[in-house]
Amino acid sequence: MTITFKPQKLLYLLGILALVWIIVAFVYFPIISVLMKALVADGTPTSEAISDLARSRRVRSVVWNTIWISVLSVFTVNVVGIFQVAVLEYVKVRGNAILRVGYATPLVLVSVVAAAGYKFTYGEFGVVTRALQPIFPDLDPEWFTGGFAVLYAHTFLLTYFHFLFLRAAMRKVDFSTIEAARNLGASQFTAFIRIALPVLLPTLFATSILVFYYSISSFALPLILGGEDFSMVAELILNLNSFRRQDLAAMLALGMGVIIVICFLAIQYFESRSSYVGGAKTPVRIQKTAIQSPVINAVVHFFAYLLFVVNILPALLIVMFSFATTRSIVTDVIPTELTLRNYVHVFSNSNAVQPFINSVLMGLAAVSIGLAVSLFAVPLIHKYRNIGTKLLDLSFLIPWILPYALLAIGLIIAYDSPNWMVFGKVLLGTFWILPIAYALVQIPLMVRFLRAAFWNLDPAYGEAARSLGSSPLYAFRRITLPLILPVVVLTGAMAFNRIISEYTLSAFLYNVNNRPLSIALVDGARDPNPEQTAINLVYITLIMIFSFVVVTLADRFGLGSGKADH
Repeated sequence: MTITFKPQKLLYLLGILALVWIIVAFVYFPIISVLMKALVADGTPTSEAISDLARSRRVRSVVWNTIWISVLSVFTVNVVGIFQVAVLEYVKVRGNAILRVGYATPLVLVSVVAAAGYKFTYGEFGVVTRALQPIFPDLDPEWFTGGFAVLYAHTFLLTYFHFLFLRAAMRKVDFSTIEAARNLGASQFTAFIRIALPVLLPTLFATSILVFYYSISSFALPLILGGEDFSMVAELILNLNSFRRQDLAAMLALGMGVIIVICFLAIQYFESRSSYVGGAKTPVRIQKTAIQSPVINAVVHFFAYLLFVVNILPALLIVMFSFATTRSIVTDVIPTELTLRNYVHVFSNSNAVQPFINSVLMGLAAVSIGLAVSLFAVPLIHKYRNIGTKLLDLSFLIPWILPYALLAIGLIIAYDSPNWMVFGKVLLGTFWILPIAYALVQIPLMVRFLRAAFWNLDPAYGEAARSLGSSPLYAFRRITLPLILPVVVLTGAMAFNRIISEYTLSAFLYNVNNRPLSIALVDGARDPNPEQTAINLVYITLIMIFSFVVVTLADRFGLGSGKADH
């Protein structure tokens, strides 16, 4: 008796083996490598790394900076975010549509793009600094540095969690309960605090944890805005790795990972509470009401438009000055000399365009890898409900909940020498280490949205294909894939958008062969040369335009924005 394999079954088996190898080699093995480096020395358990970190005054200072920035960010972001949501959804404020555009700006001004943008706006040679110096002659040019600058940037950039999630929760509040409270004599403020806020609390707790999550792992903002005397944990991990103290870097990354896993579990808890509270049908949709007091109405309008200006100012200045001459960039508060020379220079100069090309190539490679893995794995998870698919689903969550610094350190430790897991090759220092890392952290996003797309498919299509004798591969290629193609394309675009501005993984893993755009942006933000500033402004403008297109399409298709990059 001879055993024969059909080509499709053989490909299916090879696909499963490849999937298992990817998860083991690039998810579990790097994490195990970090644990071994941090907790084991010469084959025996050790706490030496913990002792060394505890004795270091520098480490204690950096950890304290990270803690107080993260805690204060939760407070300040909530104050600003709740006010913005109330302005957009609860009270009547003139120019609501314009305000919504301004409050949505953090969706496109993210990560290293935001850091470079804030540096150009408020930094030593920034536009706002130049505008303030004639009014305040004694103003320190470096007034916008250190913990204050980082907290300020967190406060306005991280409100996009409120813009996305708290607004959605606000729309589920039963307006009839608010109206009843108003009829009983409660003021608008009292009705909001006593009626609306309890319904919003689960979502508010979840967004607060997300703010803490991203604050504690913040990298680009403290690196660019913190100055010489202020840094946070992610930057310290990078420095320790560059000093060849990988044991200390691994231990610090491990500690950050534990805190973030706790945050993730808390988010899961509050999301479940939010789903319960907001799941019931609301008989009356929330309606905006006018503020009766003229004084309070004027104050609300003032702060609403002040926040609009603060949010939109960096993006507006970046776009305007990207068309300005270098002289205008250095001297003007509003550009007086406009030109296309900056854009021509970026795309005609090989040194200027190479980081852009590198990021595009690595982004396309990472998106292709991620989509290939996701499109193979999601049908398995969707079709089969067993311990294997549950483990697969959990494995894809790991890169999503762990800090990028921990994943990067894991890849460095695991693959800085020939390793049998990658067929005896060395990955560190090669072009492919970054696309692999990018794909690793984007696959959870892809799996999330593709699973939703599969759940929305009518099973009758698959049943009809099988009844006509179609093979699973043929049915997927001719029926399933065309139906989910818009989601596939948009998910790929969202992942590509995050990769273009990703900094943490890039800072740990890039080399001379694949220097990405985010590294060029950081280097340019630190360079006072106006030519380099002009190049940076073009980079940021292009990224913001692409981000705006992706966010707009995602909103139209109802996909949301997913998890932001570190």
